[in-house]
Amino acid sequence: MTDLLIRGGVVIDGTGAPGVRADVAITAGRITDVGDAAGRRATRMIDARDRVVAPGFIDIHSHSDNSVFVNDAFESALHMGVTLVVCGNCGGSSAPVSGLAAEELDRSLAVLDARRTWTTFAQYADACDGARPAINLTSFVGHGTLRKCVMGGAARAPSRDELATMRALLARAMDEGAIGLASGLIYPPSAYGTTDELAALCAVVQERGGLYASHIRNEGDRLLEAVEENLEIGRRSHVRVQLSHHKASGPKNWGRVKESTANIEAARDAGVDVQADQYPYTASSTGLAVTIPNWAHEGGRLAMCERLKDPAVRARIRDEYVETGRNWDRIVIARARQRPEWSGHTVAELAREAGKDPLEWSCDALVEHDGDVAIVHHSMNEEDVRYVMAKPYVAIGSDSSANAPYGPLSFGKPHPRSYGTFPRVLGRYARDERVLTLEDAVRKMTSLTARHLRLADRGEIRIGAWA
Repeated sequence: MTDLLIRGGVVIDGTGAPGVRADVAITAGRITDVGDAAGRRATRMIDARDRVVAPGFIDIHSHSDNSVFVNDAFESALHMGVTLVVCGNCGGSSAPVSGLAAEELDRSLAVLDARRTWTTFAQYADACDGARPAINLTSFVGHGTLRKCVMGGAARAPSRDELATMRALLARAMDEGAIGLASGLIYPPSAYGTTDELAALCAVVQERGGLYASHIRNEGDRLLEAVEENLEIGRRSHVRVQLSHHKASGPKNWGRVKESTANIEAARDAGVDVQADQYPYTASSTGLAVTIPNWAHEGGRLAMCERLKDPAVRARIRDEYVETGRNWDRIVIARARQRPEWSGHTVAELAREAGKDPLEWSCDALVEHDGDVAIVHHSMNEEDVRYVMAKPYVAIGSDSSANAPYGPLSFGKPHPRSYGTFPRVLGRYARDERVLTLEDAVRKMTSLTARHLRLADRGEIRIGAWA
């Protein structure tokens, strides 16, 4: 007997094909029939009339690496239809860890009242399985994590031996189940990495059939150069490339996505296997520490905080370039553990109330919180969002960690993308504004990502696929 029968819905199968009314039969977790199942009996039946039946959504860009150990329901992801989160993005993963990587992860977990029980990627995967999450989880290896394991927080290129050790760690992690490598080239120590280093690491990823994802080195004034760097990594190593949360940040750069996507398309035409992803908002979210130049981060987060106590360091960094800029009236505090009342207010507001210069206020806030203050940064343009979304090779990813309306994951006022990314694309951009069709929106959330990740039998409604 069929385990589950979903009857009478419009099936949008994830391929981009037009929706069709059909029944979907599932047994032992796999789809056994798509069509007219009139008269068929099932253990459980769902009436899907006046509903769309789609594959579970895949969040290609998640930061839920540690959420699984706090709330196994993954509520914010599950509520928006996500059944697989891809973690380890932006250069930071929860495994493998040793040295500085282990120290900093342990501090992050302690904030959530969680404890690390692993060192290797295989042990991390076992710990995730042991948490019995409501949805599926997979992970990249973070480039910054590899550097912390082998080089600490050093701001230099690796030696030959250090690079060999990183390559070996990456190879082992992929053999144990990691899906590839992710860099975060605005975040130290990943930001200290060179193109040659990344190409050498990506050769390991390519040999094992994995994917390389990158938060590129600059999404503002040097957007085109940063895109080109990662296209070059793809050319040299022949690895598949994923350009994370593609955007042009800062008013003077708005519109440059036309040039950046043209360059991506030229590379695709020349044989580079590259895609991108996007969240449907004009605000990003990151840490307040991005307002501090990279050199001041050497040695890790606590070392940065020690430097920021020095008035001479504050004077030095005042006029130094940072990739995200310092538009204090556009930077909103999302989470500050010691100061929950800050959430929802701009740095400009809070500094004014404290009678401080915004940079001084930010340095004080970072020192007080050991460098861990989350922000929402209003820096993008709505026309750019729509332009990028219409590109057929751009998938949907939330760039968020799972949240919940209660417990440790309910703290602060995080970016709405953790709950709203996928519904916003389906509702505002597909249904209301018709930037793309509903079928294409579902494709960008399912098969487009599954195929780039080489996930077998996922991302589509068809016989034999996982339900």
